[in-house]
Amino acid sequence: MPARATARPHLLGGLLATLLLAGCSASGGPAAPAAGSTPASRSPTAAGSTPASSTAPALTRLRFATQFASGGVAAYLAVDRGYFLQEGIDLQFERFASNSESIPALATGQVETGGVSMNAAFWNAVARGVSLKAVLDQGSLRPGAPFTALVIRKDLYDAGRGRTLADLRGLNLVNTPPGKATTNYCGMHYALERAGIPDDDIAIAPLPFPDMPAALANGAIDGGLFAEPFLTHTLKQGTGVFVMGQDAMYPGLTLNVVAFSQALYQNRPLAKGFIRAYLRASRDYHAANQGRASEADRDQIAATLARYTGLDVATIREIYPTAIDPNGQPNVESIRYCYQFFRSAGAVPEPVGEAAMEALWGLDLLDEVLSEIGRVEG
Repeated sequence: MPARATARPHLLGGLLATLLLAGCSASGGPAAPAAGSTPASRSPTAAGSTPASSTAPALTRLRFATQFASGGVAAYLAVDRGYFLQEGIDLQFERFASNSESIPALATGQVETGGVSMNAAFWNAVARGVSLKAVLDQGSLRPGAPFTALVIRKDLYDAGRGRTLADLRGLNLVNTPPGKATTNYCGMHYALERAGIPDDDIAIAPLPFPDMPAALANGAIDGGLFAEPFLTHTLKQGTGVFVMGQDAMYPGLTLNVVAFSQALYQNRPLAKGFIRAYLRASRDYHAANQGRASEADRDQIAATLARYTGLDVATIREIYPTAIDPNGQPNVESIRYCYQFFRSAGAVPEPVGEAAMEALWGLDLLDEVLSEIGRVEG
């Protein structure tokens, strides 16, 4: 298998990006805690945690929409390490099968916060008047973290086909449903556009991430955008070749955000407490991926990911990590770019007005917290 385009980062994997990326409409998922439940260990005893005060604050319950994929890693860590408890928050996880379910749940107050993919379905909901606030990064294509990548079937690659973006014409490629109306395909469109390759020249059929390895192995497809852990599984099998990570297609593209309901956003002390806890955990995770954490700390993070996602620790250690900005900052420019792509492709028929676009962001909350706790290099 040819060497990958980037060096493998330290420790952690971007597991089930099946669900994290691209706003797929997956159903089910790996074994994970039941909705509303968290692992038994919630005391802040992990490395890097701060002891809680002797007088514990009254707890406010918040419900977090998740698919128990790696996009929720900061929330999982913040629960396990007691960071939310120290902010007076009892965070409970509510399982949703897809973005299409979690967005209306946020809008109607069924949950107060959660991770959402800013795909075409998201923008269609906003265009219909669904109201929520996008506040924090929950997964971006940061350089060095190719947790989704273009993979080409090995026999085709060895024959000289599919080695560059310009070689993709005529190949039978796939992406998670619905195909092109996803955030990770938006990243590929960005790269095609800069290479001068018309989007119409590339055929993309919808296929769920879990079905891709077998389809590639039996010759049913020529390649596609593979996500972890299916990316590493395919490369280890030797049936596919890593051509280009999506971190190289659109460096910095934000795929998912943590959104707040309007009610949570308007409760400034509670919302800021959530952000503080989330950022502490994001920074723990970032430090581990950068090799700036102890082995014991990395082990604990891997164990948390395994418990919530249902993957084994060995798999987590093998696959590429999800990247989350340690300052929580989503790349707004990239999100606007994808909105315009979806509009031009006809995937978002009704436009989102500029006033609605501006009202979508809750970054003032993030800025307030960062002014208090400081920024870190990311």
